[in-house]
Amino acid sequence: MHHKNIIKLFEVLETKNEIYMVMEYAQGGDLLTFMKNRRSLQEPEARKIFRQIVNGLGHIHCRSVLHRDVKLDNILLDSNGTIKICDFGISRIIFDSTSLIFEQCGTPAYVSPEIMKDNGYSGFKSDVWSLGIILFALVCGQLPFKAASLSDLRDVIVKGKFVFPEKLSVEGGEKVTAIYSHEY
Repeated sequence: MHHKNIIKLFEVLETKNEIYMVMEYAQGGDLLTFMKNRRSLQEPEARKIFRQIVNGLGHIHCRSVLHRDVKLDNILLDSNGTIKICDFGISRIIFDSTSLIFEQCGTPAYVSPEIMKDNGYSGFKSDVWSLGIILFALVCGQLPFKAASLSDLRDVIVKGKFVFPEKLSVEGGEKVTAIYSHEY
């Protein structure tokens, strides 16, 4: 996939024991480290970053590919601050966008309620849910769903229990709420 917001894969070399992937270098590191250093972003800066992530994921989805692990760690920045989506290790090609997927995968704090319920899910919508988690993290400086155990995390995600920080604008809150209320 060739897109300015997707990490480039130049070459794959395979030996008897190993596989080497030669990829574009993203000097700016990952978005998780970037956010740990910054805490939270002002909405205009978050919007600029988020737009690039949406553009990259849109390109992936247009090619019938589900990423299935969209998270801060899997978004890199190059030396110019351009976003690069990476780590397609659990991605999947979908030939019928209406069929449900039953594989449990992804990082728990970013996983949609449908995946947590284990009744089948639409992969594209689940990737978009993860975008909502990223948007929340960009503007709030934290993930929306937290719990002491995986079981408790499942419960808060399925129930949609999270709190908006006071600093979030009404418009920003409405956008995040739209994603979390399944208007995606």
